[in-house]
Formats: sequence, C-alpha cells, structure tokens
Amino acid sequence: MRFVLRSTQAASLCLLITGWWVPMSESLGWSRYAHETSGHLAEIHLSAEAQTAVEALLGDDSLGEVAAWADRVRGERRDTAPYHYVNGPRDQLRPSHDDLHLPQGTAYTAVLKYQQALRDDDLPRQTRIEALKFLVHFVGDIHQPLHTGFADDRGGNDFEVIYRDEPYNLHRYWDLNVIEPRLDRFSAREYADHLNRSYSDAQKALWITQTDPKPWVTEARRYIFAGLYPVPRHGEHEGGQQRTTPVPIMDETYRDVWMPAAELQLARSGLRLAGILNEVFAD
Repeated sequence: MRFVLRSTQAASLCLLITGWWVPMSESLGWSRYAHETSGHLAEIHLSAEAQTAVEALLGDDSLGEVAAWADRVRGERRDTAPYHYVNGPRDQLRPSHDDLHLPQGTAYTAVLKYQQALRDDDLPRQTRIEALKFLVHFVGDIHQPLHTGFADDRGGNDFEVIYRDEPYNLHRYWDLNVIEPRLDRFSAREYADHLNRSYSDAQKALWITQTDPKPWVTEARRYIFAGLYPVPRHGEHEGGQQRTTPVPIMDETYRDVWMPAAELQLARSGLRLAGILNEVFAD
C-alpha cells in the first residue's frame, strides 16, 4: 500500500504554492543541509553594510557555516530549546498572542530577541556573535511547517509514518528527507545558487522586504492546514475486502507534491534573513 494524496489536498496545495530535530544525520534536510542552504542564500542578498558587519562578527565563517550551530549547542543551552518552534491550535490557522509569546520563549520571540541583540553595540562582541548564529537558525526553523505545528503531537514528532519500510515520524521526515534528492546533486552552497535562480526577481524583491516574523508563522501553518499530514490509504486486497494501512506510508507521491513547498520555504527563509540583516546593520 502506498500513500495517496487526496484530490482536495492537492488542489489546496497547488493554490498555496502559487500564491525542526532528530539526529539521524546532520547532513540531511532541515537538520543541517537546509539551514546551511538558507544561510548561503542570504549571503547572496546582503547589502554591503550587512556583509561587512557579518564578516566583522563571524571572521572566516559564513552564515551558511554557522546556520546549524544552534542545533549543536541545544543540549548544553537548554534554555534555547523552546526557541526552535512555535505552536498553534488545531482549530485555528493563526496562533494567538499567547501562543507566540510563551514565558519560555518561542521561535517567533527568539527572532525578535536576537535581532535586538545584534542592534545593541554595547553588548559584548561574543554575545552579538551568538545572537547572529541563533538568528540565522531560528529564521530557518520558522519556515519548516512542522516547527509551527501542534503541541499535542510535538510538531509531528508523535505522528507515526512508515518510510523505507521502517517506523518513522512526520517531523523527522520533513527535517531529514523531504528535500533529500537534492543532496546527491548539490552542495548546500550550490543548492542556494539553484534556489536563487529558481524564483523571479519580483518574488525575491518581495521576500527580502518581509522582515516581520509574525506572518511567517501563519504562512508556514497554511501547509499543515492544506493537507501536509498524510493519511492512510483505503484500498482492496485479495478477496476484494477493504483494507486500511495502519499508518501512512511515505513514498515518492508525497515527496513530488511537497518538495516544491519545502523549497519555496527555504528560498523565503534565505531572502527574509538577508532582509533582516540588511535592516539591522543599516541602523
């Protein structure tokens, strides 16, 4: 049995397109590869002032090279764990003010927090370096739809699927595998160049101005409400009896539909990160 996309889900997704952590491999998906790609894409669109400021803080490191740093230090910096996601309700697309502003922080408040830290020249240099590293990562996290999902299933971590005949979960698939075919074709820097060529100048000019993270959360959640969660297939087996797969099976049909959405989100994250840094360092 294989996953079958419902026609209503496919239609919703087509309209949407046209209009993040399990340590399996740090070289896959949003877990590292996508974060690096987003950082490298942002580098292409930095202003001269922002590029100079980034180099002054990071030295020989690039935005792409530091983009996964927040995941690497998550174990020792436990206070930052809630910054990797922002949850919303199942029955409402837009999270409430309280959803966005939890006492322990969210990805949304983290983006605001670290922007402010970068603007403060009175802070120690190391604090501002870390603020830049965190900002690069959390901008990327907000654009992974399941980092803006539901608390009751931990952003799809508790939503079981089968992938390559093994037990898996939906969040893990999106973090590690939804853009997996690009790994054999591109390095992260090459993938950033590919994405940069894949969208029009008008689209990129729009995204670089969209530096308010609040609409990003709703935008990412739209994919969830448009059918991102797969469903088991109903079909027949021998004897003509109906059979339902116990859990959804992730196959190429799912990836063919959702990889363009993932790539669109990656492109947006890179351009919006550049826009934020251009604004911060222009000040």
